[in-house]
Amino acid sequence: MRQLYISLKRHAIPAVMAFFITLSPLSPLDAQKNDQNSNLQQLLETAESENNLDQLLELADHLKSRNISLNEADSEELRQLPWLTSYDVQAILTSRSIKSTFNSIKELEPIIGLDKTASIAPYVQFKNSPDVPKKTSSSRDQSKLTLYSRLFWETTDRKGIINGAYSGKNYKLSHRLQYSAPHIEVTMVQKKDIGEPDIADFTSLSIHLYDLGAVKNTVIGNYRLNFGEGLLIGQNRYFSKGADPTASVRLSSKQLSSSSSSSESGFLQGAATTLKLDPFEVTSFYSQNHIDAIINTSTGLITSFDESGYHRTELEQSRKDNVTETLTGAHLLYHYQTGQVSGRAGGTVLFYKYSEPLNKLAPYAASGNQSSSKLYSIETDGSFGKATLFAEAAFSETPNATSWFSGAEYEIAQNITAVAALRRYGIQYYSPFAGAFAERGSGASNENGDYIGIKVKASDQLSIGAYYDIFTFPILDDHCQYPSQGNDFRIITIWKQSPDVAWNLQLQLKSKEEQSNQGTASKPLWTALPQTSRRVRLDCDVDLSRQLHFRTRGEIKEAVKQYLSGDRSLYGWLLYQQAAYNTGEFGLKGRITHFNTEDYDVALYAFEDDLPLTSSLGLYNGRGSSLFLLASWQPMQQMKLAARYEIAWYSDREVYSSGNDEQATSTPGSFHLGCTLSF
Repeated sequence: MRQLYISLKRHAIPAVMAFFITLSPLSPLDAQKNDQNSNLQQLLETAESENNLDQLLELADHLKSRNISLNEADSEELRQLPWLTSYDVQAILTSRSIKSTFNSIKELEPIIGLDKTASIAPYVQFKNSPDVPKKTSSSRDQSKLTLYSRLFWETTDRKGIINGAYSGKNYKLSHRLQYSAPHIEVTMVQKKDIGEPDIADFTSLSIHLYDLGAVKNTVIGNYRLNFGEGLLIGQNRYFSKGADPTASVRLSSKQLSSSSSSSESGFLQGAATTLKLDPFEVTSFYSQNHIDAIINTSTGLITSFDESGYHRTELEQSRKDNVTETLTGAHLLYHYQTGQVSGRAGGTVLFYKYSEPLNKLAPYAASGNQSSSKLYSIETDGSFGKATLFAEAAFSETPNATSWFSGAEYEIAQNITAVAALRRYGIQYYSPFAGAFAERGSGASNENGDYIGIKVKASDQLSIGAYYDIFTFPILDDHCQYPSQGNDFRIITIWKQSPDVAWNLQLQLKSKEEQSNQGTASKPLWTALPQTSRRVRLDCDVDLSRQLHFRTRGEIKEAVKQYLSGDRSLYGWLLYQQAAYNTGEFGLKGRITHFNTEDYDVALYAFEDDLPLTSSLGLYNGRGSSLFLLASWQPMQQMKLAARYEIAWYSDREVYSSGNDEQATSTPGSFHLGCTLSF
């Protein structure tokens, strides 16, 4: 494998570079990018997990269907736009206070720049502006009914379906029906996964009322909450650490939003409302949700929550909704403006209880009956000129612990933004609802870190971003009860060679330790295993015309593990070519990928396009090739059809996956069909 890796470095990479250089001059000068799709695609490419993708897609769909009114939006609404910094948001609000209204998108260009203006253009409008055509200014005031339906199946049945361990058939079915009108949005979701017997295994309903006098938002049904920086509760974080050098640090999601995705976890069920009583905002909430949990039969303690959403086997079905989670609380915010200083400060109190005792509420007890706890937090967010300071401190009664997070964002100069943040997460702090900025997980527990990130737009053609993070785990893991340190560095460079050719280069170096048994099962020897990884990724995007787009990616990863018996080096590489053709009415996209990774620790991930409101983060582990083809057709304004086919060819195995998910083939494949109807 090492010889193959060296050969790849010597021959394949120079060949790809030569291909790029040769291809670049072929691009016609009159080609133009589709800014909306291109900028959203770039955003999705930054996702570090499937959950991030779900949140980003849900956000984009929400903003498309209900544009933000630039002449009415407050700072919370503007911060939903992931391309904007805190300084951008304040600059827009300050400019609006001077000139009263914005009349066109071009008025934003001198405020936030040409690129950011193009990025947010599809998601904003200019309501209450007399100079804007009615079609543009009334998009929030139209009624609309939309149905999304998707059918997915695999070309080879899983073992669980063949042997009867799974109760259902080899298909996945989902529907989402949404009605939107001025001041109301109603969403219903139904889904079943492969192997599940119930065609409506998961059903979700949310009724969202907004902008009704003092009522800013009210949701009945399934909803999500996001307060402060997510230490106490943050259920809509769409950037995790590493996704963006500056934007990933803060939690920018709305405080209260309906849950309209098919994800079967990470939401509350009940009712919540936000009242705007200037200068105060008050959010109160209540939830009683049935969730899946794994319960130790000996102690009766909940050991973990099952967030997979699978109910295929008898065991999985026995866990379905087997625990009741009850939650109630309130959040208070005070908005202030004094001269050039503006911001907000507030706090949250939350009480939660489970129908069964939870082991994490008494972590050092062999058994117990602790099933409830209280959480408190205080938060602040203030801007002065080009600087923004933010912080949150959260406290849990059981276990008795504290976590805090603070930082500053600063516009050093035009097109240069920096952020610095400190995090100190208590060893025993526990919130089941946290969505914090972290190296490991998002629970705001057992982690300290010092982070600095910067983004520089050196010119219209060149942008550079980088971050450096030093982190410590006070307790490495259950068998290694001592501190462990690590660091993470990444640099991202984007060069627009021409209007039709863009390059994206990413370099990452990370060092950390993981718990490892370097002995045997009978004579274990648990140690901290140091591991250093290096990763290089190069993308090239080429627009050959307004309709035809190409992307090529090459990526290499190396991991060195320092075992007691000696170092072990692992290598992995990936190379793909993607082509996309879009006429507006018809679209076709395809990608072929070649990959070779020696171990899971050097597995590589890549965002893959899918049907509307769906996507996947492809995992490339092993040796082989893969192909996906995605076609879309809009035969009429009210209908859009889409289909996706995917297949992989593995040369290092005869079966795919394991257990009841095992497929007796080395070439697993799948079909995905979808239909969108709008009225």
